[in-house]
Amino acid sequence: MKKYLTVVGLVIMVSVLVFLALPLGAAPASDCNAFDTGGFAPLGSVSIPFSCAADATVYFGVCDSGSVPNDDLFNIDHTGTIVAYNYYVGAEEYAVIQSQNLTAGDYTVIMNSLNVGVGQATYSYGISTDKSEITGYLSQVCGTDFGGTTPPATCSYGPRDVPVFTEDTAPTNGTLEFRIMLGNEDSREEAGLMKTWNLSAGQRVNNEIVPDPVNPRWARLWWQPEGDSSWYLLPSQYWHGDGTLDSEYGIECEESPQPSYHTSFETAVPEADVCFDLLNGC
Repeated sequence: MKKYLTVVGLVIMVSVLVFLALPLGAAPASDCNAFDTGGFAPLGSVSIPFSCAADATVYFGVCDSGSVPNDDLFNIDHTGTIVAYNYYVGAEEYAVIQSQNLTAGDYTVIMNSLNVGVGQATYSYGISTDKSEITGYLSQVCGTDFGGTTPPATCSYGPRDVPVFTEDTAPTNGTLEFRIMLGNEDSREEAGLMKTWNLSAGQRVNNEIVPDPVNPRWARLWWQPEGDSSWYLLPSQYWHGDGTLDSEYGIECEESPQPSYHTSFETAVPEADVCFDLLNGC
């Protein structure tokens, strides 16, 4: 009997140790699935690997899960396309779950912290072929300020995809970034990254779609030539060069579809000459 009890005790002890070793908030993983809760440095990024044994439609979701409400913004990027993000309306947080059709294989998506909150950027994310699994998981771990994955009924949330056009071609190889901002940021890095393009010299951007960016926000397109450490604003058709809100491209909650963002490489403005604190003036 003593030997039997000793064996049972060891089994229980091992089970407890295995449970304690699991990541905080992690949910069971299966095919095309990944769930976790944790934290990392603000404005940093975390790679999330997962595998699919067969072709599938895969859903993605992310939220702020820390003890401080309404302080962290995230998105999840899959090969330059934002497949999930969170946002705030007043005191409530909402998560936008989006999907991609993937073939069987191994994948890595990038979760980006988009702002500087209190302490670490604390997150919860879910990846699954079952959208309801993500909704259920986020509802449990995202805190009391979490309003769900359905946008509030006070806003007409039709498609808000932003088409982007350049009137000329890229003068060199380089990178384009489509970023959104509240208007009180201090730099380009503090604005939320929605999409990136790697361009070759002579390539034009023609009706490239930024899918469903967070709104209401101001949006800017940034250009970095290859080998250059500096970034340059490619201003929209609304730009008057005065750094006021009247010069900014705005993504409106009620407007669907959104107007196109038209720009040119010839009009590039060095980042050092661009106003960021639009709400208070520069």
